[in-house]
Amino acid sequence: VILLSSNTGLIEWYSDTLVKIVEQLGVGYAVRGISYAGHGAGDDVIGSADDHKQSFVNTSGHQDAVGTKMSVSWTMKGQIKHKLKWIDEVMEEWKVEFKTSSQPTAELPRLIFVSHSFGAYLVQQMLLRRPALLQQTQQIIHLMPFIRFDPPPLQKTMLSKLAHSYEYTIPMLSNSVWALTSTLPRKLIDIYLNKVVGLDCEKGRKITLDVCTHPNMIRNHLILGFEEIRELPELTNDVAFRLIGKTCPTSILFCGCPDQWAPLSHMEELKELKSKAQISNIHCVYMESLTHDFVVHPEMIEPVVGFCLDQIKRPRLLSSKL
Repeated sequence: VILLSSNTGLIEWYSDTLVKIVEQLGVGYAVRGISYAGHGAGDDVIGSADDHKQSFVNTSGHQDAVGTKMSVSWTMKGQIKHKLKWIDEVMEEWKVEFKTSSQPTAELPRLIFVSHSFGAYLVQQMLLRRPALLQQTQQIIHLMPFIRFDPPPLQKTMLSKLAHSYEYTIPMLSNSVWALTSTLPRKLIDIYLNKVVGLDCEKGRKITLDVCTHPNMIRNHLILGFEEIRELPELTNDVAFRLIGKTCPTSILFCGCPDQWAPLSHMEELKELKSKAQISNIHCVYMESLTHDFVVHPEMIEPVVGFCLDQIKRPRLLSSKL
C-alpha cells in the first residue's frame, strides 16, 4: 500500500492512518509513504536550503538513498519524478530482501495506491507515464481528490489572481508568515491553531508549527500550490480515468462541508460519465461527517481507514495481496 499525501506534503501527518491500515490488513501487506520534495521541517529535507532563485528555476541536486545524483524540483513535474524515483527504490529494496529469502524468484508485489487531495493527480500521472507500473497496480483509492480546479466563482477568481502573480505573491506571503511566526511564542501560535483554525490534533499542530516557522518550507508549499491552481484542468480528465480503468479499479471518497478542492459536484460528474459508459471501473462514496483536512482530526481517521479497508477487501480483490 503506497500513500501519496495532499499538498501538505508531509507524510508525518498520515502516520496514524498508515499504521491503522497495515495493522488491520494483517499478514501479507506492507505500507509505504513519502513526503514531497521541498516539504518538511528539517535541514535534510530537499529544498530546505536558503536559495530562492533555485526554487523558481526548478532545479536542485540531490543524492538519493542509493547515492545516485538526480535533479529534484518541488513543482508538479518534479514531484512526479521524485515519487517515481522513490518507488523504483522501494522495488529495489523489495528485490534485495527476497533474493536473500526463500523466494528468490518471487514476482514483484501488487500495489495499492492511496492518495489524498493533490496526491490523486500525482498517482494518475505516474501510472500514465509508466505502463508497467499501471500493470503492477491492483487498486487505486483516492481520498477527496484534487485533480481539477473548479471552486466557486469568488474563490476561483481570488486564488487564480494570487497564483498567476506568483513571482510577487509567494515572497510576500512567505515573508509575512515568517515575520509573524518568528516573533510570536510557539505556545501562542499553538493555541491559535487549536482554538481558531481548529487543528485539534496535537501532533498535527506541532508539524504545522515546524513548517510555518521555516521560511523556505512556506515558500515551497506556495510554489507547488500556486502551480496546481494555474495548471490543473477545470474539467474532469476522463481520458486518464478511462485508460487507468481498463487495468485496475478506482475507489473515490468525497467528504461533507463545502470542499472547494474536491466538491460533491465532481462526484456527480463522475457518476454521469460512468452512466454514459465514458469511464468505467470507478466506485464513489460520500461521507458527510468528514472534512478535506481529516488527517488533523483524530476522530475522522478511523472512518477513512475503514473506507480504505472496505475497498481493499472488496470480494473481487480478495484473491491477490501485496
